[in-house]
Amino acid sequence: MKKCETIVIGLHGWTGDEHSLIPVSIGVRLPNSLWIFPRAPFKARQIPKGYSWFDNKPKSVDEVLDTISLLETIVDLIRRKEKDDVRIFLLGFSQGATLSVGAGLLMRHKINGIVSIAGFLSRKNVQMLNIEPIKFNLPMLILHGTKDEIVPVERGIESMKICKELGCEVVMKTYDEKHKIPVTAMKIIKEFMVK
Repeated sequence: MKKCETIVIGLHGWTGDEHSLIPVSIGVRLPNSLWIFPRAPFKARQIPKGYSWFDNKPKSVDEVLDTISLLETIVDLIRRKEKDDVRIFLLGFSQGATLSVGAGLLMRHKINGIVSIAGFLSRKNVQMLNIEPIKFNLPMLILHGTKDEIVPVERGIESMKICKELGCEVVMKTYDEKHKIPVTAMKIIKEFMVK
């Protein structure tokens, strides 16, 4: 059995669950990798079978930081066991992408990269979470559909600009789709993670 080289923590979108991103892990076909799919802690109120990373809309910065703390605990457990022998990526879709970016920028040196699909980071988020510019290389891949009506592509472009200003090494790719993850994204994600 080959040693695990990469661990991907996949964060589903609003009303998703721990099964939502399994097709991405299959499509990316990243060798010697382990994918972890946590389920968000809150039931999505509008769709009884789905889950949300926040109870409706976050009411305070503490609620957001509590959710980020859950992710940081997972990353800390991995680092304690694997040290720096494994690369860790946060990958998220929609609400999970927004969480991946915010958490990744706060965790900083503990992770090796972020993949944000159809998510966003606003200046308000940066101020609320007190995110400061980073002083090291944190690669980030932003993927966004140009026909996305739920999170318009302009939000992804704004995220790219903000993350570059914060010091991230950002690559943004758009695709001619709505609020979804196209098959063509799998190769892009794999190439980003193996560099």
